Amino acid sequence: MANFATNAPFLLTACNHHDKENDGFTLYSPSDKFHLEFDKPFLHGKLFIGSQHDWLIVLDQHCEPTLFNPLTAESMSLPSITTLPKVRPCHSVNSNTVSYFCRTNYRPESPFLDCEFDYCLTEVAFRKVLISSNPSISSSNYFAAALVDPLFPNLVVARSGENRWNLIPLHKEECEISAPFVEDNTAFNMYLAEDFAGRVLVIIRHQDFTTDELVTSDVKVFRLIGGNGEERKWECVENLNGQSIFVGTNASISLAKEDIHGEIKADTIYFTDEWWYFIGSEESKSRPRDICSYNLISKSIKRCCPHEHRRCTWPLPIWIHLSNPTLMLN
Repeated sequence: MANFATNAPFLLTACNHHDKENDGFTLYSPSDKFHLEFDKPFLHGKLFIGSQHDWLIVLDQHCEPTLFNPLTAESMSLPSITTLPKVRPCHSVNSNTVSYFCRTNYRPESPFLDCEFDYCLTEVAFRKVLISSNPSISSSNYFAAALVDPLFPNLVVARSGENRWNLIPLHKEECEISAPFVEDNTAFNMYLAEDFAGRVLVIIRHQDFTTDELVTSDVKVFRLIGGNGEERKWECVENLNGQSIFVGTNASISLAKEDIHGEIKADTIYFTDEWWYFIGSEESKSRPRDICSYNLISKSIKRCCPHEHRRCTWPLPIWIHLSNPTLMLN
């Protein structure tokens, strides 16, 4: 569920701030405020949907997922979106994929509908992908797990070398987090994390719409306690015992108190902006991203990166942990 790291992750954004057209990217370190601009042509036109073990998981313009290592420029294809149960490709006379036939959960009894790629990105495609281990290790027999279909989530998995996604049947009562802390009719994102005692944390991030942007207005953290014969219940968390957590489209990344240094603060959660519904509007894509931190002790919300990085609007930013970031200087 969580990555436990010994150094803080980087914020990865595209270099498109100040209305400047630029095909490059920026790594920003919130711990020492260092930033590095670089270019990886493979990432042009891609969306970031995950990061683990030095690797990014990205989607291309056809919603196809790929693993990419920015340190080595190595890439590995994941199974095609067309192996999902609800998706079929639509080909041109030249055998190029021009759109997808999709079956939505709004009308599960209906036939497949012809959908443009942008529709697939918001309604059908992969929302987040996690990998179990580092694919760079020759002995790694990793598997990938993907969450697809944002409104009616399904879990699909694939082992290394497999060419299709395998649907994992989920019943609502098995995957629903039943808790009293989610209010109706509010915009929020929910994240799963883990404390250093191995207990599940649920982080609730409430956001408000303003004239120009979406901003974090409140954060609540709950811990699942009980089990082993005791009743399981949620308790409100007032501190993280010095831990800091980085959440977003990436897998959650945790730092222990003794590994925190520089500008990183203890008992603090760092957020990127993964509001996917910006996909459908060019105007919305240009709005500043909501990249901020929340301290559980002071209950304060602060910006955690310079304004120019908040203006790096598309693709959506992501936290990435790099084992040897100096390789990016080569």
